Amino acid sequence: MRIERLEDDMGYMTKIVYAAGLVAKDLHKGQHDKGGHDYFESHLLKVASAGFDWKEKVIGFLHDAAEDCDVTVEDVMKMLDVKVAEVVENPKGSWWKEEWWDEWMEDIDVYPCEVTHSISEGEREELKNALNLLNQHTASSREEYIARISENRLALKVKMNDLKNNMDLSRIPQPTEKDLARVERYKVEYEKLLNVLRNDLEV
Repeated sequence: MRIERLEDDMGYMTKIVYAAGLVAKDLHKGQHDKGGHDYFESHLLKVASAGFDWKEKVIGFLHDAAEDCDVTVEDVMKMLDVKVAEVVENPKGSWWKEEWWDEWMEDIDVYPCEVTHSISEGEREELKNALNLLNQHTASSREEYIARISENRLALKVKMNDLKNNMDLSRIPQPTEKDLARVERYKVEYEKLLNVLRNDLEV
């Protein structure tokens, strides 16, 4: 049942997702996409919202942080911890105050979310590993980058959401030949990752 799935997937993880969004918005403040749009609104928010569960949403918000901002993955995780603590300490009714969050989460804002999930050490390592894999600077080539991501389910699913959003040429008013060529490359990479996911599901 949809309501049961939402409560199970988001429930007491909701504040962690919100905190990740706040971290992403702070880190990417002033950045714009290739179409000149606010990077958080046009890309990170959409990649995060496409995530199926709380981990995919958190990584969706944070997947470009270490690559595009002057921070390490460890820095990002510490910033997430700080934001989660701030959100938890705020009284109910004031902990979500961002317009983007209010609109995005209107389907589940009826949940009281009085209990907040504590990220376990295993989950923390899973999040850090995915963030490291999604940082293209840690790979020697684009081919190696995609190959490594294909071996990690969390990174793979977030990368597919990332590529899907990046293939949306409506974000660019007047796409150039370079833009079109980049999208074609993204299509090939998306198909590779999709095939890996299909094969995993068949096993």
